[in-house]
Amino acid sequence: MEFNQENRSYCTPVAVLDTVAEQLADVDLTLPDYCPDIEKILKCTLTPKIQSRSLSGGQLQVDGYCIVNVLYVESIKRTIRCCEQSVNFSQCFSVKETPDNPVIITKTKSEYINCRALSPRRLVMHGAFSLYAKVFAQSAANLYNPSNDEFETNRQTVRCADLKSFCQEQFSVCEEISVSDKPSIEAILHSDVSVGITDAKAVTGKLMLNGEINLRMFYLTDVESGETGKIDYLLPFNQIIDCEGIDENTINCVNCDIMSYDIRLKNDMLSEKPSVIIDVKLCVTEEGYIVNEEEVIIDAYSTAFASLPEFEQIKIIGEATPINDSHMEKVSVKVDDGKISKILDIYVEQITSESSLSDKGMCISGKMNICMLALNEESMPVFIERSADFEHVLSTPDCNSIKIAGIRTASISYRLSDDNTVEIRCELKITASSFSENKLTVVKNINVFEDKPIKPESCALTLYFAKEGESLWDIAKSHNTRLDMLIAENSAEKQTLDYPQMLLIPRI
Repeated sequence: MEFNQENRSYCTPVAVLDTVAEQLADVDLTLPDYCPDIEKILKCTLTPKIQSRSLSGGQLQVDGYCIVNVLYVESIKRTIRCCEQSVNFSQCFSVKETPDNPVIITKTKSEYINCRALSPRRLVMHGAFSLYAKVFAQSAANLYNPSNDEFETNRQTVRCADLKSFCQEQFSVCEEISVSDKPSIEAILHSDVSVGITDAKAVTGKLMLNGEINLRMFYLTDVESGETGKIDYLLPFNQIIDCEGIDENTINCVNCDIMSYDIRLKNDMLSEKPSVIIDVKLCVTEEGYIVNEEEVIIDAYSTAFASLPEFEQIKIIGEATPINDSHMEKVSVKVDDGKISKILDIYVEQITSESSLSDKGMCISGKMNICMLALNEESMPVFIERSADFEHVLSTPDCNSIKIAGIRTASISYRLSDDNTVEIRCELKITASSFSENKLTVVKNINVFEDKPIKPESCALTLYFAKEGESLWDIAKSHNTRLDMLIAENSAEKQTLDYPQMLLIPRI
């Protein structure tokens, strides 16, 4: 007797590559002639940017460059200056299996940068950053269901999120931003670009996105005096992405990453309106799910012959929910040495995060690195850096897994509470997806021994004294009878007994 089955499949994303590599960045920097000598180094930063990535022949090739920026106090007028240099990098990862439509996720994290001055005009820097690489494929799994009534089956109804679409697309946003209402820009000292998706709407085969790019820039308005200025600009954008399998009913988890960006000053002598050109390369990844109720078989047996079921463990995503939350964190920064006369700029340089399940619920916690440029009581530029913890409790119920897409700084405000303490309010935007993942043991096959038939009982009914908590399924299986007959004979309302009782076991 064969265990004939009607196989129903569902899809999930599966990682075929999940690795990290360390990249070194060594720079021997000599200041150009137009830069004054260095008196004091304020901050060295290492910013990796990805230009391209390709997967072919079992190899993932990632190419990019990292910018090493040195912020310093110059020796003549003791104002802030900067100098930077870029270093190319290339990394190849081996992928055991190359999927047909892979989704590639690459992220970078600056680990350290050491800077040593050989002279007032020459610096030697040694740094490193981590390059994280993941490759995902759309994998199908089966739900087994016997197509005949030869077996007794114990079924369980579960919710199953089926991955219907899994797509990725890269595109660029280039814009010329007029800054005529701002003080003139002589040189950029620090810049930061972040991106967020504000709305995602799906139609058949298409995903329509609305988003915003946030440009923050700290710059010199006058090289001679050292006066500085700031720009905080929101650039809206929209994009239509082709996504096979998507429609109005899919639950769409969307992630948008910045691969690289470039900021250029446009100083046209014939124009009275100076402008900044920003060119951002973005990568959007979409997961589209349909949630259905499915029946799985957790046990089975034959009433005619001796049988032995074979089991396997499967993982089912029950729910998928996109998350777009805001978190407000208050931080007090105290300056140990000296006093602050003026705040020039405050920004968050790096945010790390992880998810965990606690008594409060599902939490996202991490650290953010707060950087502050200020003037001390002698009007000398100083750089202050502090690490701050944050924790955000998600309101999403019934989830046990979180995939964090990104956390960005939406806004940052501050005030001097006294001459050596700064009160900072930082608003974080959290983009993530929550999932309820269940591991189930299900039947994948039944071995039926037709040479061992079950002998019929001589009596039509058997009395059985059941204990509290016993399962009617287990009782029916141990007596080789049908569950529906057992339930009908005893007018049972529940599968699990609430109290000890006598049962009538019908015989087939």
